Amino acid sequence: MNDYQLQDVVDHQLQDVVGHHTNDNNDSPTLSVIIPLYNCQRFICQCLDSIYAQGMEDCEVIVVDDGSTDNSRDLVAGYAVAHTNLVLINQENSGVAMARNTGIECARGKYITFVDADDLLVGGSLRRLVDIAMSYDADMVKAWHKKVSEDAMAEEYECLDDAAEGYGCYADGAVRVMSGHEAIVKETKLDEGYCWGYIIRSSVIKAYAIRFPEGVMFMEDWAFITQVMVHAQCFVVAPLLYYLYRDNASSCVANMTMGKLLSGCRSIDTVCRLASETNGEVRVRLTENICFNINIILWFVIHYSRIFAERKAIMYTLKSLLKMVDASLVPARLKVFNLVPNLYVMALHAATKRKY
Repeated sequence: MNDYQLQDVVDHQLQDVVGHHTNDNNDSPTLSVIIPLYNCQRFICQCLDSIYAQGMEDCEVIVVDDGSTDNSRDLVAGYAVAHTNLVLINQENSGVAMARNTGIECARGKYITFVDADDLLVGGSLRRLVDIAMSYDADMVKAWHKKVSEDAMAEEYECLDDAAEGYGCYADGAVRVMSGHEAIVKETKLDEGYCWGYIIRSSVIKAYAIRFPEGVMFMEDWAFITQVMVHAQCFVVAPLLYYLYRDNASSCVANMTMGKLLSGCRSIDTVCRLASETNGEVRVRLTENICFNINIILWFVIHYSRIFAERKAIMYTLKSLLKMVDASLVPARLKVFNLVPNLYVMALHAATKRKY
């Protein structure tokens, strides 16, 4: 789907919107909170309560219902009656990437943040993040997150600097300012690729036409946030706990399929192309991330018996991705895979004791 087709879809969806939403730029909010929603009736009210408990008046909350078949949409419609800054957009089921893209197209805020419908925000954290973004004129602000159980409550956590130290913040509690390229080298972690946990200047997203890859169901967050970081001039790390990520057994990773893995390869392709346009430490770090995520896909192929049986569908794609990166930066084990992919996967599958 090209940009014009996407705009047609958005224009059609705006005919089915609950809430007050205008295009008056003079009355634009400081922040747009975008929530993709699909069959999340158990958690969506807690999610919205944690957002409205922030006490921010200069924000809009955009919930994009992706064709829910449970009571999720009705629950949000109830909030829209009570909160005039909540916009509920209904669309046919198109996937989380398309839902977030719809939210981006509709967002009017100077900054954008993404929240998943089953997650929570720590009290007071959102206002502080926005204040930091405005103070430093930042393109991106990163705060810290914590994985919590399904029965967690936002009230159990504090955003204070000293409370955040145990969740990955720097011990000195200092705000750190750098470029997006520096952040790729210093702040990205191999096992993290989330789009939540950030405040992002919306003009950066729109100026570079950055969107979530349509139809991609795996690693799409990583592909998106990496593109934003490449273009961010000012990246700020805030020393506070912001985001509570539920350990949800029904998540994409818990229900992996070959189709999701193949779509994840499209995310890797996006970052491969970005890496080819960079150099130095940035290229090295992006290549490390690319190889790490190729290894994640191989882990699923090796450990999931039903995916192993379909392995031919993805072998050529993975080899093609490895050809796109600097061969000198590819780790030894992936070089072996690149030489004898089927033998490599078969040997590891036979040797592993833990299969699903």
